[in-house]
Amino acid sequence: MAAVQLRRRGIPLRVFEKQPTVGGKYCYSAMGAAAVSNTGLDISRFHGRHARFVSDALAALGPEELRQWFNQSGVALIDAEYYGLVKPLGGGSEVIAALLHEVEDALETRAVSGVRRTEHGFLVELADGASVSARAVVLAAGGANLPQLGGGDDGYRIAQSLGHSLAPAFPALVGIRIEETWPLQLPGLWMDVRLRLLDGRRELAESKGSMLFTRSGLTGEAVFNLSHAVEPAMARGAGLELAVNFFPGMRADEVGQWLFRVFGERTREAAHEAIDYILPRSLGAALLARRKVKRGARVMQLDERQREGLLHEMLDTRLKVQGTLGMRAAEGVTGGVKVREIDPRTFRSRVVPGLFVVGQVLDVSADWGGFEQHFALAGGFLAGNSVPQ
Repeated sequence: MAAVQLRRRGIPLRVFEKQPTVGGKYCYSAMGAAAVSNTGLDISRFHGRHARFVSDALAALGPEELRQWFNQSGVALIDAEYYGLVKPLGGGSEVIAALLHEVEDALETRAVSGVRRTEHGFLVELADGASVSARAVVLAAGGANLPQLGGGDDGYRIAQSLGHSLAPAFPALVGIRIEETWPLQLPGLWMDVRLRLLDGRRELAESKGSMLFTRSGLTGEAVFNLSHAVEPAMARGAGLELAVNFFPGMRADEVGQWLFRVFGERTREAAHEAIDYILPRSLGAALLARRKVKRGARVMQLDERQREGLLHEMLDTRLKVQGTLGMRAAEGVTGGVKVREIDPRTFRSRVVPGLFVVGQVLDVSADWGGFEQHFALAGGFLAGNSVPQ
């Protein structure tokens, strides 16, 4: 996006990309939906101490402006039926083609090994031993090492070598590992939930949405959207729990009345079968087991303590967090170049004259589902329009 805007302004440029196939990381995103935005786009969907840093970029290239930009480039964006994703009608390759159309002649699939300041600008050093002089540099390299996305730590390393300070990198938009084994025995089960990430009584993050049980841990939108807080907290020595509410759209008394009615109508049925009218049977059986209800026990055999305990599990199941599934499984990352060192109106470095920093290399993280992609495009748009002639 930065390169396209530079080209439209008539500024000579060269684009260096180390991956042989441009856009693989983007096409992988949002579970392959290749979203470029989200219908719920808002500053509140961005995280960190300086989340408002994104406001200028989102104002400069908002949802309608983004649609118009791609429409003029021949790409129709549609609203998906799920998660609020705004994605290209023809798939991610359409977006890549549109972005490359005007600048493909300037693109070189060559890795950059370093960038040094010179008296008149920069010297961009390439991995093959060559070097290129430049008046200005837009750093849009990847952040932390996300190998499945073609990422690396090049962006961090280059920014730091030029004098920028970095916030520590941790995986985000990633699944969570838990200590309990029973959820791992429900692979493939989806549930809409409300999640709270707790450090003792302190709530670190909260999210609502779908959660998927897998043999490795918990994933899905709701998990991804609070995963950014897991490893930073554990690095500080926190002991974390997930609190899971399996009825996020209902009040506690409504869930209690539903359970009372279902069990009252099926007193002679096995509890693990009666629970199927409220929860998926496999999940219901697991929650009953947590409350020491024997397999095959009839509803009438449950004492008051077990019934109240089951209701508590349905509304507030606690799971001990062991960590995330790591960078290799992550779709995003926290940490990076500290945004107080970047002008949010232009993405110009306040530390290095002539340097512009955009995208995932910045210490900005967001919810899953096209939010970070929109911010990256908007940041590139502002940077490309701000490099001096």
